[in-house]
Amino acid sequence: MKETCDVIIVGGGASGMTAAITAAENGMKTFLLEKSERLGRKISASGNGRCNMMNSGPLIYYGDPGFAEHVIHQCGVNELTAFFRRYGLIVKEEKEGRIYPVTMQSVSVLNTLQNAMRINNVDVKFRTEITAIKKEESVFLCRTSEDNEITAKKLIICTGGAAQKKLGGNSEGYRFLQALGHHIEPVFPSLVPVVTETKCISGLSGIKVRCAVSLMDGMNLIHREDGEALFTDYGISGICVMQCSRFIRDSGLHFEIDLFSPVFHDQDDAMKEIWDRRKTFAHLSPVMLLEGILLPRLAFAVLKQAGIPLRGETAGSLSDTDLETIVKTACHYRVDIIGTKTLEDAQVTAGGICCDEFDPCTMESKLVRGLHAAGEILNVDGDCGGYNLMFAFASGMIAGGYRTTASFASEDIK
Repeated sequence: MKETCDVIIVGGGASGMTAAITAAENGMKTFLLEKSERLGRKISASGNGRCNMMNSGPLIYYGDPGFAEHVIHQCGVNELTAFFRRYGLIVKEEKEGRIYPVTMQSVSVLNTLQNAMRINNVDVKFRTEITAIKKEESVFLCRTSEDNEITAKKLIICTGGAAQKKLGGNSEGYRFLQALGHHIEPVFPSLVPVVTETKCISGLSGIKVRCAVSLMDGMNLIHREDGEALFTDYGISGICVMQCSRFIRDSGLHFEIDLFSPVFHDQDDAMKEIWDRRKTFAHLSPVMLLEGILLPRLAFAVLKQAGIPLRGETAGSLSDTDLETIVKTACHYRVDIIGTKTLEDAQVTAGGICCDEFDPCTMESKLVRGLHAAGEILNVDGDCGGYNLMFAFASGMIAGGYRTTASFASEDIK
């Protein structure tokens, strides 16, 4: 069977749906092809089911951040808020610029997008797997696994990245775009838990702690984040750790965790407190030096790494050097890194199709006329906090034909 439309969109995630809605709003006969039976599975899982849609703060993107910034400057928080409001969804801003649906439920976002597609008569074809894409003259031909052929003059690839296969992550889009002449930066997991040596985290599984985490290569700082870390039986997770994870590409790295950062202004401030405690708790266990500052299991871990014996010693028996070592250890608790969890465990894919082969004003390929791409398939990944969904929504709208009065020349991208 052969079918024809104005625009084919491959992939029913965040970017695919906004691309389809915008194309249909512009009067184009739009087909959205989705290989599974559901749309927006990653949206449903976003923000622990609350869906952190976007962020009003400074942009934090990697891969090709200049490209991402051009996209968001055209279609940012104001434009996306207006888009969703037009179809009934109201959003609210929480701390750190994080923007959620006012219901705090991801299903509201998904329902809004699906309703918008129905309003605009987007033809959604479920269980439609593309096996081949080619271009003949000015027309794209997409062949499906049922041996059907769908043709259109405009094609938008929105298949997402390789992360979270259980939620639809795959590598098909990379294959399609490479076959059409595009190039790819190697993909790897980002926003993913980190696997560490277990000796330094023994007994800490399940503990959450506010801290500062520094990713170190010897004495050299690679990246630093503040936030909440979660100790596990295999390593460390939590937002601040996962935001460091994309920089773990080599062996021999380690974390230095500042467990005192939420409590003390600096190490001198901490030293004064510990000296005072040595006097107050002189006849008690050295553990009392950290009681009420750290959880007991963390306190024992710090003292162990500091080399403080706990065989009947008292706080008062410790030397000034011992106290300095305790404070230094608590401020630089060392955890040796083995690597990261896999793409299956990652929230987002780093790497992807080279952005410099696309125009950020239109998301159109510079190599193949009529070909567009949007979302996670491109070499853009952001921090936690709504940045990745914001780029997906915005790039999808632009690929679908959204335009503003803002003008950016592609050669201005750094």
